[in-house]
Amino acid sequence: MYICTECGALSAKWQGKCFSCGSWGTLEPRESDETSAKTSGGKARATHALSETQMISEAHRSALESAELSRVLGGGVVAGGVILLSGEPGIGKSTLSLQMAAWYAQSENPALYVTAEETLWQLSERAKRLGIAAANVHAAALSDLDDIIETARESGARLIIIDSVSMITSREASWGAGSIVQIRAVAERLIHYAKQTGTSIVLVGHVTKDGAVSGPKILEHLVDTVLFFEGVRYENYRILRALKNRFWPTDEIGLFRMEAWGLRDMPNPGIEFVKHRDASLTGSVLTVAMEGTRPLLVEIEALTTYTKFGYPKRSSRGIPQGKLDLVIAIANRYAEAKLDSYDVYVNISRGLSVAEPGIDLALLAAILSARWKYSLGNAVFLGELSLTGTIRPVPSLPERLKLLKDLAFETIVLPKESESKKIWKHAQHVWNIEELVALFWSKKS
Repeated sequence: MYICTECGALSAKWQGKCFSCGSWGTLEPRESDETSAKTSGGKARATHALSETQMISEAHRSALESAELSRVLGGGVVAGGVILLSGEPGIGKSTLSLQMAAWYAQSENPALYVTAEETLWQLSERAKRLGIAAANVHAAALSDLDDIIETARESGARLIIIDSVSMITSREASWGAGSIVQIRAVAERLIHYAKQTGTSIVLVGHVTKDGAVSGPKILEHLVDTVLFFEGVRYENYRILRALKNRFWPTDEIGLFRMEAWGLRDMPNPGIEFVKHRDASLTGSVLTVAMEGTRPLLVEIEALTTYTKFGYPKRSSRGIPQGKLDLVIAIANRYAEAKLDSYDVYVNISRGLSVAEPGIDLALLAAILSARWKYSLGNAVFLGELSLTGTIRPVPSLPERLKLLKDLAFETIVLPKESESKKIWKHAQHVWNIEELVALFWSKKS
């Protein structure tokens, strides 16, 4: 049998190209395993009814100082849980992991930070910059899996940080560090150790050029929780998303601010992305976007310029290009915006990326405001656009309106079908694009 060093697929014969992942020259002979003719006899074990088993409770979770991280994890680190933390290079994975170890150790639980990419001196310099001097946090520069497991047993650590899993090697696998076979073998051993001893383990992983987690896809299926750390390099905010969580819903996010002394929870994330805004400018519209279960006030900016060329430009940043093309088509058809001879540029302030349909109405209003050179002030637009020209209600409307009410906003435009009278008595309702355009001109006149 031949095995692919990239994806681990098996083949009965050698061939130049792997049939599974399409990589060339990656099939190598698989080492034959001597199997015994005798089958190992199993032993019947006692079973328990689900009603009698003890489910995950607060005693099985270790609370952390960071409320944002605890929010994503569902209250804290679960004993025996394995977390895969991924993100682009330089986004702050090592910083978050080191702070996570310090937060965990504050509850008198020992933590072990295993670094395979840095020296202990480099790790100590980062800890000094972050102000971490916890006595219960121990560090080791190791890359051999057997040494890591034995060190963890001797230290009695209840939380182990592996930075990163792609640099750890197992003697049971014959390929080099970072290969698919090695990553899978290392992950399986660590997961078995976590379940056997009740130790929580955090595996730091990298991402590929396509933005996927480096390693076999089965690695995401094996771990209990998959966290993705993202942000914009020229902005100081970071978003932690749970792509998978066996112990908590995945519709929660954590918002952090990257500062010189490490990551800090955002004190007021609802208005973090709208600051120093001039309400008198045209092409600027406010809306409320949902990130998980958390509403965020965001600003959509639009610019339209006349062009003499036959193919006008459509450019977007933070908004999917397909959504922009769709909104422009609706504006031409139902609002008679006549954008065929205008370049259209749209942007979400501070580099935030939003794709949910609840911002459609705000995007249309921003484009019309830029096209007709009319300022909308501090009006907030919430609605989803239909291809028929009607405006549909948005999900999670009570949460969005509660944020606007707490921020003392007065002017808000909603679809007519929205049940918002109990929350917002003075909201302006529009049924379709024609009513929206009429509302525009009535305010302008």
